[in-house]
Amino acid sequence: MSKKSYCFLLLKRRACGVAFNLAIGQDFTFNDLNLASGVTCSTKVQQDVGRWFAYFVKHKPSVPFVIIGKNSNGNLVYRKTGPNPMRHKSNWKGGNN
Repeated sequence: MSKKSYCFLLLKRRACGVAFNLAIGQDFTFNDLNLASGVTCSTKVQQDVGRWFAYFVKHKPSVPFVIIGKNSNGNLVYRKTGPNPMRHKSNWKGGNN
């Protein structure tokens, strides 16, 4: 696995983790997620992950994020609208617990 693809996957995973752990109703940009993730990688990789995150939010109906506009720098501003859909207390795997 090349270093670029490793950085891409690591930043993507950490940025999504940070986004899902935000409080409901909080506004953020991808730069906020990037800084909070603590991953050091090239600008090109950061741009690629930012594009992936925007596509993810626009085309996945089950994610709890919406795009609410752009800030003064021209960056997309997102808002968390609900909890993580995969973190629930019902036993969805089945079995006897």
